[in-house]
Amino acid sequence: MGRARLEVALLGPVEVHRDGVTIPVPPGRPTVILAALAARPGSVVPVDALAGWLWPDDEPVHPRAAIQTHVARLRAALGDGFVQAAGDGYRLDLPPEAVDVSRFRELVAAGRDAEAATELTLLREALALWRGDPLAGLNPDDLEKATAPLLVEELLSATERMNELRLRLDRTDEEFVPSLRRLVAAHPWRERLWAQLMLALYRQGRQGDALAAYHEVVTVLRDELGIDPGPELTDLHRRILDTDPTLLAAAPGTATGSGPAASGATAPVVRPPVQLPRSTAQFVGREHEIDLLTAVLSENRSWARLGLISGPGGSGKTTLALHVGHALREAHPDGQLFAELRGSTVPADPAEVLAEFLRALATPEEEIPATLDERAALFRSACAHRRLLVVLDDARDAAQLTPLLPGAGGCSVLVTSRPQLSMIPADVQIDLALFSDEDAYALLESMVGPTRLAAEPDATALVVSACKGSPLALRIAGGRLVTRPAWPIDHFAERLLTSRLDELEMGDLSVRSMLTASVQGLDPAVAFRFRLLAAVPGPTVDVETAAATWDVAADDARGVLEHLVDVRLIDSAAPDEYRWHDLVDDHLRAVADSHRVIAARRRLVRYYLRCLHNLWPVLRPGSDGVEPGPWFPHEVAGRSFADRAEIHAWLHPHTALMTSLGLAGLHADQQDVVDESAALLLALARARYECCREAHTEDLSRAVLDVPAKLGDPVLTARAWHALALSLGAQSRRQEALEAGARGLAVRRELGDRYGEVIMLHNMAVWHELDGRYDEAAELFERCAEADDVLSPEVRRRCRRNLAHVQISRGRFDDARRHLELTGADLGDEPGVELFDQLVALAHLALETGAADDAVAGFQRAVTVAVELGSVPLQATGLVKEANALRRAGGDGAGPAARAAALAREGHLTDVEAEALTELGHSRAGAGDAEVAQTHWAAALRIFESLGSPRAKELRDLVAERP
Repeated sequence: MGRARLEVALLGPVEVHRDGVTIPVPPGRPTVILAALAARPGSVVPVDALAGWLWPDDEPVHPRAAIQTHVARLRAALGDGFVQAAGDGYRLDLPPEAVDVSRFRELVAAGRDAEAATELTLLREALALWRGDPLAGLNPDDLEKATAPLLVEELLSATERMNELRLRLDRTDEEFVPSLRRLVAAHPWRERLWAQLMLALYRQGRQGDALAAYHEVVTVLRDELGIDPGPELTDLHRRILDTDPTLLAAAPGTATGSGPAASGATAPVVRPPVQLPRSTAQFVGREHEIDLLTAVLSENRSWARLGLISGPGGSGKTTLALHVGHALREAHPDGQLFAELRGSTVPADPAEVLAEFLRALATPEEEIPATLDERAALFRSACAHRRLLVVLDDARDAAQLTPLLPGAGGCSVLVTSRPQLSMIPADVQIDLALFSDEDAYALLESMVGPTRLAAEPDATALVVSACKGSPLALRIAGGRLVTRPAWPIDHFAERLLTSRLDELEMGDLSVRSMLTASVQGLDPAVAFRFRLLAAVPGPTVDVETAAATWDVAADDARGVLEHLVDVRLIDSAAPDEYRWHDLVDDHLRAVADSHRVIAARRRLVRYYLRCLHNLWPVLRPGSDGVEPGPWFPHEVAGRSFADRAEIHAWLHPHTALMTSLGLAGLHADQQDVVDESAALLLALARARYECCREAHTEDLSRAVLDVPAKLGDPVLTARAWHALALSLGAQSRRQEALEAGARGLAVRRELGDRYGEVIMLHNMAVWHELDGRYDEAAELFERCAEADDVLSPEVRRRCRRNLAHVQISRGRFDDARRHLELTGADLGDEPGVELFDQLVALAHLALETGAADDAVAGFQRAVTVAVELGSVPLQATGLVKEANALRRAGGDGAGPAARAAALAREGHLTDVEAEALTELGHSRAGAGDAEVAQTHWAAALRIFESLGSPRAKELRDLVAERP
């Protein structure tokens, strides 16, 4: 069986017919979605537009998910994959003729090119599709409110044309007058219907009824609109009073046109309005957009064609609209109307705009109604059967725009706006991107000339770069160069680099003024928050950072950011992530309130400092995230973290932001800010190492050490030396690490910080051990193990366990065994990190004393403990050691090595992953698969090199052994 034949009817209550049988559609929002898609069959309707129609007042937290639910219900009702996801929205996979609105329009359009009798037949067929009020009963009804009046206008225009043809061709019957009576009762302001009713009555010999109808319409217009009938009705009234015999026959030349032709009157000659401002001579780029707009807006349709051009301020919307508008003048011989709607500043009143349009169309002043709705209705009537072009520049929203749209006839409308007005059904919608470097150069070249630009290519490239693809900025830059022919381009480029906004002003063109007006058009509370984004270092922000900057909840911050996206001051790069143009960033920093920005930056520093301390209980279970220092933000909650993966996903995107905040804060005048900024940088350095083994963090600690005189808490100085030493040690610059550690020890001792001193001694012992200075390492580990005045028994056992590893390396196995007996006394079998460390140390001793099988069993038991603890890092570490022991015992460690590599990747443990890859390489090499072994070793080498690990040399040797 083939696919079912589906038809959708919108010219009345929404209905669906499958193979000729009406089928039920889920009421409410699924029906609204169907109507929105059917109004544009085959075209994609964005999710944002659907959300606006589905939830006009209170959008759910996750509208996309809610829409998916309603779409699923609609699909279940329609079947056969008629509703398809496409791009950022949905489309109805139906041919246009399957929707009654499209069939209606095609029939009306076909009639225009036909003879009168054929046109009448086609119009009757088209109007037979009209079942009642279009889209009646939608809930919510915002789509109905926005679309139905335009559809009614099309239907009435077609009805009026059909009545005109019936009068002309003498195709009236006894039902003709009653049908006109019903129409004027439903639409009492449409003078053309009244004229047709009067003429039909007169031709039936009912002159008194015709005159009574005139008096009825006079009363309606005066009482409801405060106006008198237009010239068509008054002239027809006069001729009926005079018993004009020519009215009894069809007036000649009435195949096209409006009421006067139907009544036999001669319309006055009205000069078409030509209101388009001058287009620029230097127009470059936008070829695709021009072709699309001119093609669509030149088509002959029964409805008013609508083109929407959106884009941020300065993107060239108006320039493009005027260029296209002038290209369309020939296709719209009845005139061109233009209005500046000022949507981005102080919006124009649509009622005032309509009054100007009506005056331009020769409507007498006394006949212009008082209310917006009345003016909109009169404007639509005035546009009917005219071929007008209406250009509306800088629209604010649908409420401002909708009353200004013609309904039917051969009119076209071209609208520019900053927001994407996707809730308005348009024939073509274009969102302008910034200029590419190629188009930017072409625009400058069209203004300045190719010779001058070619003489200074580097300076020209700087000018193009400074304008950042903004057509407005490029036009101003080109104008400045044209009016200053003696200036080298290099001179202007230098001025741009030092004071860009000052230089991008010329006459009434100004990037600064454009941005200032945009911000002034915002709600004051939103404008205040927008300006406060200057506290963020750089032109990007996410919801979390904005909430901390503004000291509001995340949902509140998200709402403000989305509004700023809608008005095109910022863009959304990804969900909950936002950025703004460099010129906007210049403006933000120029108008920022320095005191408020300083306060907001301090909030950010304190927020992220607390977040970094909230990492420790996850990275090192059992540790405390609270510090006793005066710089610690006790009253700030920060965000919490569930596991290492969440930490890794959060830390890296925020590292640059935290670094910039900390570095800037080190130069603040307030001591508290300096100390908090120093603490932020040091916490960030520690987090990067603990989370991801990032060794190259010395720039953070050196930045803190470069301002020691400014630090109010010497503990921060000691921590900076400690952090520097750790970074240098991780980079295998162990001698430098020992020197930095010694400087840190001196500060710790001055502070009487015995705990910090012992911890530094422990780290220095590790570096001695790694460099093979086992005697020095053993001496320091011994001192740590005996520091019972400051270290807990658990930490001292850890030091003694490390001492045992050193003794194993020295070949002093009995001493190592003695130390491990001490650390294992009373330890028990309760799973814990210390039991894991003890098992690993014992297995290490067994491996080095030739008991490889015992070592494998020991490492396997350690892995079991790690599994019971649910610790991914310990599992991965134990598995790598198990794989190494298996290899040394003559077995194959591929299994545990592969599991270790997978766990290490899951937990972002890059050093452990490199060790696992090394073991995998040895496993494959032992199996004779040298090519795969080399692949594993090369991957391990890349990681070790990125970490600055001494293991990189060993891996280079292995990779160099390629057969």
